[in-house]
Amino acid sequence: MRKILITGAGSYIGTSLEKYLNRPEYEGRYRVDTVDMIGDGWKEKDFSGYDTVFHVAGIAHADISRVTEEQKRLYYRVNRDLAVSTARKAKKEGVRQFIYMSSIIVYGETTSIRKERIITKDTEPHPTSFYGDSKWKAEQKLVPLEDENFHVAILRPPMIYGEGCKGNYQMLKKIAMKVPVFPDFPNRRSMLEVENLCEYVRKLIEGGKGGFFFPQDPEYVRTAEMVKKIAAENGKTVHLVKGFNWGVRLLGHVPGKIGGMVNKAFGSLIYDRKSSEVVECQTSCKRLANKKVLFLVNHDVVIYNFRLEIVEQLLADGYEVHVSSPYGERIDDLISIGVKYHPIKINRHGMNPMEEVCLLKNYYVLFKIVRPDIVLGFTIKPNIYGAIVARKYRIPFVANITGLGTAIENGGIKQSLLTILYKYAFADVQKVFFQNQDNQLFFINKGIALGRHGLLPGSGVNLDRFPVLPYSNEKKIHFAFISRIMREKGIDQYLEAAEIIKNKYVGVEFHVCGFAEEEYAGKLEEFDEKGIVIYHGMIRDVAGFLKEIHCVVHPTYYSEGVSNILLESCACGRPIITTNRSGCREVVNEGENGFFTPEKNSKALAEVIETFLKLSFEEKKAMGLAGRRKVEAEFDRRIVVEAYMQEVYLA
Repeated sequence: MRKILITGAGSYIGTSLEKYLNRPEYEGRYRVDTVDMIGDGWKEKDFSGYDTVFHVAGIAHADISRVTEEQKRLYYRVNRDLAVSTARKAKKEGVRQFIYMSSIIVYGETTSIRKERIITKDTEPHPTSFYGDSKWKAEQKLVPLEDENFHVAILRPPMIYGEGCKGNYQMLKKIAMKVPVFPDFPNRRSMLEVENLCEYVRKLIEGGKGGFFFPQDPEYVRTAEMVKKIAAENGKTVHLVKGFNWGVRLLGHVPGKIGGMVNKAFGSLIYDRKSSEVVECQTSCKRLANKKVLFLVNHDVVIYNFRLEIVEQLLADGYEVHVSSPYGERIDDLISIGVKYHPIKINRHGMNPMEEVCLLKNYYVLFKIVRPDIVLGFTIKPNIYGAIVARKYRIPFVANITGLGTAIENGGIKQSLLTILYKYAFADVQKVFFQNQDNQLFFINKGIALGRHGLLPGSGVNLDRFPVLPYSNEKKIHFAFISRIMREKGIDQYLEAAEIIKNKYVGVEFHVCGFAEEEYAGKLEEFDEKGIVIYHGMIRDVAGFLKEIHCVVHPTYYSEGVSNILLESCACGRPIITTNRSGCREVVNEGENGFFTPEKNSKALAEVIETFLKLSFEEKKAMGLAGRRKVEAEFDRRIVVEAYMQEVYLA
């Protein structure tokens, strides 16, 4: 459950967010509290325990001509000084995210009917009033407070509208209620409906990140359209007349207050689409029902264990979700929640030309049957062949590079062939997500899909499904290898290191879990019979198995995206031992939550295991909790879900 504190009790935006997060569909996901910021009573409020402080306390825009010098000073005391004091308190008391409601007003209020004003990410703030300047000054003082443990998110929304909204919206409402006709002038304004703002803030809270954010509605709005809409919502009719436009243009050239008001009402002020983020609330997303999303994977575990939350979010938002994968035991679980399944045959390891051509043809047939609106690909073959077919049918495709594979890592002809295939297949993809920087750098160096890259924290980890587990104080120390059992995952090194340790220590057990490739079935049986390891086969409940485990060992030299078992182990509060290679090093702070071991070196692995054995119970436990803190801060799966929902929405 996310805990949010809204600083500014009774504010329009704060109250709107509180109501939004308390909707039935979010039951149990958020706890929202508010605090009144008038006076000094808020200083006694304990901020510790909150994940996010959403600061909305402030003085709204006013008629500049009617504000005294004392009132101007009040703007700075409230909009700047109070915000900074609140952020400092939040940081001191362990809050991880501070969201500040700024405004597009920091760029100045000037608009003109003669020239459209477009704000991009490179536009420098230039406030033209004390209201805008107080917001801008607050931003300048808030940004330096950010560090790796305290994220400052600054929202610069355009004009917010919705029932009960104050400010310029009320002025438009008064006009809509009084006039029967209105000039149909062709201006454009960025705007943000209050529910869309609430959904944007919800996603920002889920992601927990900081930075500058520029949310806006999916479509630009004309002032005339807004007046007509407001009138209709209140049972009135306003007729839009283009014949009045000459009068608007004429009045816009009149100097002084009249010209200023006309330019403000009918001028164009927009955020550039490339610089801002389009957002719609959950209720708006429901209108996307029956849009089809197709997942292409090479194994049922790829989607059920690591992408289930994306599937669940899509289904909740009304999308029709299709999955193409070889059959596996998790497919029935997916079907039971509403997924439409399409079986397909994929040889994950081989490169038989006939099999590859057959897979490509089957994807062509699949796309014709499903007619997806967007395709999400995972692993090498679904990515390459799926993207080729999507390009043919002009369907948006989002790829996820879960690792480059040994063919690319080992170089040679196979690397050259795969590079050519990636270049061709990804020429028109919507997005390529990477799980580590090394994989992304390879694509950059090869010039593949440049400008369409995104970096994710691996597949992320569901922190609710993998909670912190009590650390067992049993004297016997349990190690676990949990992975597909194949040479490149380091199973040989684990077995040999286990034999070394078992011959030297008593009170130590080594467990092995996972699907065994054919060549290892006999070897595992042999080691099990000797009492060196205990082989459990495939396990469905990883978190449950980890309850008695003291340390997870992953001596891989396989091409990983980011190792999921390392993320899951850390989430459960278990120390880890792994190799210092891409896909593993991202999860380890050496000596804090785990240890590195050299690749393909059984003796060295045994020495690292000995180092762990010599730690005290409290040191082992502290190492596990350090891992939990790391994945909470860097690898929350909600980050991945929100990134995918954004791509699906853009399709």
